[in-house]
Amino acid sequence: MAQVYAFGDSITYGAWDIKDSGWANLLRKYFDDKAEKEPDFYGLVYNLGIPGETTEGLVKRFKSETEVRFRKGQEYIFLFAFGANDSAFIMSKGAFKVSVEDYVRNLGSVLGDAKSYSTKIALLNTTPVVEAVTAHVESKDKSRLNGYVERYNAPLQALAAKHNVPLLDVYSAFMQYDLERLFCEDGLHPNEVGHKIIFDLVQKQIEPWLT
Repeated sequence: MAQVYAFGDSITYGAWDIKDSGWANLLRKYFDDKAEKEPDFYGLVYNLGIPGETTEGLVKRFKSETEVRFRKGQEYIFLFAFGANDSAFIMSKGAFKVSVEDYVRNLGSVLGDAKSYSTKIALLNTTPVVEAVTAHVESKDKSRLNGYVERYNAPLQALAAKHNVPLLDVYSAFMQYDLERLFCEDGLHPNEVGHKIIFDLVQKQIEPWLT
């Protein structure tokens, strides 16, 4: 049996995707369809996305979330999709919510811990934003720009290589399209079209791990 642990923030949770409830839910539907067609297949997908979470929260909860679900002798797949909140610039403080250095350190720590459970681990970089909407959100004291996202995405390739895990380049996949087609009205959360792009990248990566 394969168990997928999808750790992330509100994007992983599927916020604002009224139709499909996000890419992790699409992955669960894919598992359900696969089980219906293949009697010998059985898998679980745990959507462990928490709206508003940063990598600081991930570090605090990774082991407890994993241990409570862990069963020896099963196959485990870990997916980590963080950065949308870490890279938010807090205007009143003049600083990012989590520094780039701490962001990389937090992810590196969790990747190291995940390797004690499984070798099937993938890292997703952060989706872009529609800057016309997210550049200055005064009501939330936050500014989000693609330049900020790129700053946080930049070190992930080296981090993934260091831990010998694949990096799914969600950012580049989105940038091939008119971004307004891929996002809800807040310019931050993907709509069903955007989530399908993420799902396709994830499904392609983990399919060989299911055999």
